[in-house]
Amino acid sequence: MTIDQNIQEINRTMWSYGEYRHVADLLRPGAVELVDRLAPAPGTAHLDVATGNGNVALLSALRGCLVTGLDLTDEFFPDARERFAHAGVQVELHRGDAQEIPFDDASFDLVTSTYGIQFAPDHAASGGEISRVLRPGGRIGMCNWTARSWTAHFQEILSAYFPSPNGHQGQPMLWGSADYLAELLGPGFTVTAERRELFYPFATAEDLVSFFESCFGPCIAARNTISPPSRWKELRVEMVEMTEDFHTTDARGTGVPVEYLLVVAEKRAER
Repeated sequence: MTIDQNIQEINRTMWSYGEYRHVADLLRPGAVELVDRLAPAPGTAHLDVATGNGNVALLSALRGCLVTGLDLTDEFFPDARERFAHAGVQVELHRGDAQEIPFDDASFDLVTSTYGIQFAPDHAASGGEISRVLRPGGRIGMCNWTARSWTAHFQEILSAYFPSPNGHQGQPMLWGSADYLAELLGPGFTVTAERRELFYPFATAEDLVSFFESCFGPCIAARNTISPPSRWKELRVEMVEMTEDFHTTDARGTGVPVEYLLVVAEKRAER
């Protein structure tokens, strides 16, 4: 496919803002659960798409897998390399787009993505690419936000103030549907999935919104570019009010539960 370079650069720049590692800390339990569920054996050739600062890649490498991380934004890589070095593991990192993965057909036994690939604009392209680079009998593992999650509502508010440019064909939260993924990946895959939750431990809705306002790239980009600047106050009020609807106290503490779909898709072996 031909990638729109302008949109690619907008996305790369947007995700480079802020201190993503703090957001990644909130997402780490999902990475742990996914890798535990997949339980890849030592020597597994593993590609982690939208690897960020390496949550999944690190856990897989600690199991002895041969891990390659791919991300549109290489600003995450210094932090990732520091984590890998501290853990004493080797992971290859490459800058690249999930819609045009720079590896040969059938190169990997396992392809993963946590809360990442679903934001690639062209779903057919990115779904086709992760299928292409996966060997027959291999598996795809994903954690994807669902349409009813706090994240979906967060993105909906942002999108209302910043409509997507031409070329954003897909809706990210569709990846949170097992039926959609089965259709996207096609009959060559067996898809199993279950709904799970992260928990963001913030004392108030205001605290959570302030955290994302300071750390999360798309949120920072929105705040920096909104016009007139006074509209940011309106957007922020909407975010706090929405978050208050999710905010709760239970056995996990006080905070916001965030639903995602944990997915394992197995590619049928060739006969």
